[in-house]
Amino acid sequence: MTPPAAMRVLAADQWERRAALERLVGAQQRRLFHIALSILRNPGDAEDAVQESFLLAWRKWDAVREEEKREQWLTTICVRHCIRRRQGLRRWLVREPDVTTAGAEHVRFQGRLLDLDRAQAKLSPQQRAALVLSYHRGYSADQCAALMGVAPGTVRSHLARALAALRKEMSDA
Repeated sequence: MTPPAAMRVLAADQWERRAALERLVGAQQRRLFHIALSILRNPGDAEDAVQESFLLAWRKWDAVREEEKREQWLTTICVRHCIRRRQGLRRWLVREPDVTTAGAEHVRFQGRLLDLDRAQAKLSPQQRAALVLSYHRGYSADQCAALMGVAPGTVRSHLARALAALRKEMSDA
């Protein structure tokens, strides 16, 4: 193959790769943002994590040849990136309930949500990821395990510990 022909093949490959990533981003960005937000608990951090996940996917694009596996692969990249990022974050902003906007029942409900938010903030990143993927996103233990890069039994352990910790925190609150 002559050098100009090789350059045309490379350019076409890069264009196809970019178009495929753009399609995947368009289809998955909102879903990944919600997963990242559930793990990281901060919209700005979640947006950053999703963008960084797309960048990681772009760099490793050739690792997955089958188009139908890319959605799961991208979700795995995002979940693992959020767990690593969460392990590095030690700052948490706690919202106080707004008592001026509603009656006593609303304030009690908001207070319980705040208690739950605080309790979830104490979970390990792995426990939070297992909880989010299983209960909020409806993934099975096997699917969570694949996304998190651990064994299904480990996911079940993370879930059991997370639920026990939440029960204890919520009963104390």
